Amino acid sequence: MLNLLGGNVFTIPIYFKTVTGQNLSAGTYNVTLNLTINWNICWLLGIGSICLNPQVGSTTLSPVVSLIVTNDCSTISAPNINFGSAPLVSSFPNVSQTISITCTKGSLYNVGINNGTNAVSNVRNMKKGSGLISYDIYQGTTNTRWGSSGSELWSSANSTTISGDQLTRTYNYVAKVLTGQATPNQSGNYSDTLTVNVAF
Repeated sequence: MLNLLGGNVFTIPIYFKTVTGQNLSAGTYNVTLNLTINWNICWLLGIGSICLNPQVGSTTLSPVVSLIVTNDCSTISAPNINFGSAPLVSSFPNVSQTISITCTKGSLYNVGINNGTNAVSNVRNMKKGSGLISYDIYQGTTNTRWGSSGSELWSSANSTTISGDQLTRTYNYVAKVLTGQATPNQSGNYSDTLTVNVAF
C-alpha cells in the first residue's frame, strides 16, 4: 500500500482468453462486461494504526470485449489418385475417391482443381518423358468436369456430405482415363500434379 500513496491513479490488470473447443461461424462477436470495483483506501494512519482519512467508494465499468472470426480452412485432405497398371489405355478403371475440407462453421466457398502440370488445351495429362495419357475428374457421379473456374467450380453448398458440427465437408469425385486415345509407346509410370484451391 505504501506504493499507492504517491498518487490516485491505479492500474488493475485484467486478462482475457478464449476457451478452446468452441465451434463458431464467421462474424464479429461482442460482449459487454460489468465490472464492479470497490475500494477502501487509507491515506493517513494515526496512532495505533487508526485510519484518519479513509477513502471508500465503488464504481462500475462496462468494457466491451470483441473478436472477429474469419472464414478460413484448417485442413484439406486430398489423397493421391492411382489408376493402377494396365497394358492398354482402355483398360484402366475409373477411380472413385473423396476430398475432405475442414473450414469455419457455416462458411460458403468454392473448391477448384487446376489442370495439373501437363495440360494440353484444357485436357489434363499424366506424363512420362514425351508420352501423355489424358484423364479427367468429375464431380460426384455426374459428367460435370471439376475444374478451376466458372461452372467447373464445386460450391460448398453442394458438397456430398457435411459433418454434424458443420465444419468438415466431403466431395466425392470420379477420375477417368479418357477413352479414344492411343496407348503410348513408352511403358512405365505416368504422373501429374494437381492443386486443390479453396476460394471464399
